[in-house]
Amino acid sequence: MIYGYATGADGKPSAPIKLNIQDYCHILLTGSTGSGKSYALLYLIGCLLKDSPETEVFICDFKNSEDFRFLNDYPLYYAGQHCYEGVMEFFRRFNDARENGKSFKRRVLIFDEYPSYIFYQSMMDKDNKTKLVSDVTNAIATTLMLGRGISHAAWLVTQRAESSLFANGSRDNFQIIIGLGRLSKEQKGMIFTGEEIPNEPMKRGEGHLLSDGHKLRKVKFPLISDINDWKWHIYDILMRNLEHNRDSSQSTPLA
Repeated sequence: MIYGYATGADGKPSAPIKLNIQDYCHILLTGSTGSGKSYALLYLIGCLLKDSPETEVFICDFKNSEDFRFLNDYPLYYAGQHCYEGVMEFFRRFNDARENGKSFKRRVLIFDEYPSYIFYQSMMDKDNKTKLVSDVTNAIATTLMLGRGISHAAWLVTQRAESSLFANGSRDNFQIIIGLGRLSKEQKGMIFTGEEIPNEPMKRGEGHLLSDGHKLRKVKFPLISDINDWKWHIYDILMRNLEHNRDSSQSTPLA
């Protein structure tokens, strides 16, 4: 799968950063407002479905943004407060795969604006005397720690990737970390511990990528010439794949 493009000395995209999706399944995408996170996420989803079109994708969009409204009719798209349902349904299928050994090629949970949801749900839990936020953080932590072996992945999108968002130190289980824009010194220390990152201006969609076993690389997400067409192809693949999985689950073997 392509995770963006490495940039040359002139700042222009050079070679694609290609890594095996099975080994590099968990992604942490972080950056401030306006750094290009949503655009980069759409690019990565398109690359995922091109490389692995049979993937079942759960998308949790807490801010219910215009960027993902094209998925309103997709049954595994969860917006606003429904993000809890999305995580729990993904985790139910995750546990089913672990316990019963059911064959499934790939399943990915994508959570945009993850910290905002955690902050909101923490307040709601306090008012309602519930523990929904613990359900979510524990489900994601378990996925990050155990998901790679059964082809289940978590992609989280944040403005700040504070360790408090990740139960049981699970932040260390991301194989891909992408920091877009000009990160603060504190942010650099959070996600790129021990790496020397020069303090230089970054355009939208530019940043750094750290992957297991590789040196830190500058990364750029190329311009999508027709974003509406890109979205349509994502929607089309997701819906066709959902229908295929439904038909497969209902079929019975011949005697």
